[in-house]
Amino acid sequence: MEDDCIKREIACIDLKSFYASVECVLRGLDPFKTPLIVADKSRGEGSIVLAVSPFLKRQGVPSRARIFELKHLPKNVIVAPPQMKTYIRFSRDIIAIYLNYVAKEDLHIYSVDEAFLDLTDYLNYYDMNAYQLTKTIMRDIYKTTKIPSSAGLGDNLLLSKLALDLKSKQSPKHLEAMRYQDVENELWPVKPLSKMWGIGARMEKRLNGLGMYQIGDIAQSNVKLLKKHFGIIGEELYYHAHGLDQAIIKEKHRDIKTPMKSVGLGQTLYHDYHAAEIFVLLLEMADETAEKLRFIRKEAKTIHLSIGYSKATGGGFSRQKSLAYASDLSSAILTACLQLFKDHYEGVAIRKISLRATNLQPKRAFEQLSFFESLAKKENETQLFEALDQIKRRFGKNSVMRLTSYLEAGTAKRRAVLVGGHRG
Repeated sequence: MEDDCIKREIACIDLKSFYASVECVLRGLDPFKTPLIVADKSRGEGSIVLAVSPFLKRQGVPSRARIFELKHLPKNVIVAPPQMKTYIRFSRDIIAIYLNYVAKEDLHIYSVDEAFLDLTDYLNYYDMNAYQLTKTIMRDIYKTTKIPSSAGLGDNLLLSKLALDLKSKQSPKHLEAMRYQDVENELWPVKPLSKMWGIGARMEKRLNGLGMYQIGDIAQSNVKLLKKHFGIIGEELYYHAHGLDQAIIKEKHRDIKTPMKSVGLGQTLYHDYHAAEIFVLLLEMADETAEKLRFIRKEAKTIHLSIGYSKATGGGFSRQKSLAYASDLSSAILTACLQLFKDHYEGVAIRKISLRATNLQPKRAFEQLSFFESLAKKENETQLFEALDQIKRRFGKNSVMRLTSYLEAGTAKRRAVLVGGHRG
């Protein structure tokens, strides 16, 4: 496998407990000494905690929970409502710092609080090694914004991310490396499998069923077996277990420019929903998905619906349905969703719902109708919703809305004023 070893100097930088750290900075407080959580209490005790300060993390407080699950918080804990626009502003300021050190082609923004930097071509220029240059960037971030960070170094993107997650976040130095030669001793013993980037709880359970409990079990398994059970993802898992990742950041930028593969949305609900209320949500989400399709001038051939049941029940389903013809109409998307819901819903409380339109195709210049379809009806729906799209873009999402969204079950009215699913 030596021929697959791309040797770069990649830094993966993570802004520690980013939302919580920003809230501490805004209050002039030290994130490592302040008990603070970021959550919207106005949504009730079931509201998701978006972040906890490094101080609370060190005390074992989980960073992803609901408010009611955090029963042993200090009495003086600060509950900060999310300010997404402010977090985005801080993130942009930090991206500007990255760009003071590397060109945009060597920067890949992974999320609002995490980025990959390819330092390979800059070490001679700065007369530093990768460790020194990364430390310099981290100090610059703190000096400019007071936001603490951690970082992982690796020979490729994967190893830098693994160094961050498995080593740096627990290290007092906040900066560690993982190289190809470290994989067998440092990566293979890792368990449970879900501690590795890219392996979720469901995949971990399936791998356990194949007798694989630590990363070394994957590395020493038969790649054909993994591919048989997981498809191309299984093959990728095998190579990742060996620390191999062919991607470099410039190629990531080319990936970003590839056409959008899907549109849609998902939401965690404020309370448990049942079948009688779901129609309103599906109608709203079909409208929003159709609007996104029209905006990018695409039509979808396949509709995916995922339903997550309440924590008390667990489980759910994720299914897809192909349309007779690709469409950007709410009615076609809604019909597919209702059929999927009818076929697979098990009659229990619902807490999560996700809708995605995939298999996107350029919008057709003409319509191909079945014997039972009315061209006039489809033209009327198209013209109506295109007019509504224009009104919303000019006057805002809440300027025009279905009456059903004003029912108690509707969420579109509340979500229209949110940024990233939270208050601005």
